Amino acid sequence: MTSRTGMPAITKVAREMCRLIVKFTPIIRVVTDNSSPVLLALEAANAACAALDEALQDYIEEGV
Repeated sequence: MTSRTGMPAITKVAREMCRLIVKFTPIIRVVTDNSSPVLLALEAANAACAALDEALQDYIEEGV
């Protein structure tokens, strides 16, 4: 049933988003001269995708 909700796909995207944020934040920090709004947005996005991934885990069946 969860495959019809898109939860597994959303979880996969959330994990990839977090991975990319962690990977590229150092270079973005350099390119933007430590721009606070940009870094705050990246930090918020990273926290949001991690929270979404964690929240959906209870609703995703093992092996789906």
